[in-house]
Amino acid sequence: MQITNNLDAMLASQVQIVDKVNKIADVANAVGDPALQEVSQELIDAIAGQIPEVISYQANAEGIKTQDAVADVLLNIKA
Repeated sequence: MQITNNLDAMLASQVQIVDKVNKIADVANAVGDPALQEVSQELIDAIAGQIPEVISYQANAEGIKTQDAVADVLLNIKA
């Protein structure tokens, strides 16, 4: 696995999160009074859908850290 794969996955997660945030913002903008805002299935899905994307983003960041540590060890062995 290469760092570029992790970065591509992180960018994909970011795009998904932005999409879900925009859906949440659309609900907030549709009705100005929070007391009148309806909790729809689409809103619930948008909120809950962010969870796996955040986890995926964090996992890919950890993968990059691990690959960096491995590269450092390999460079130290060669030196």
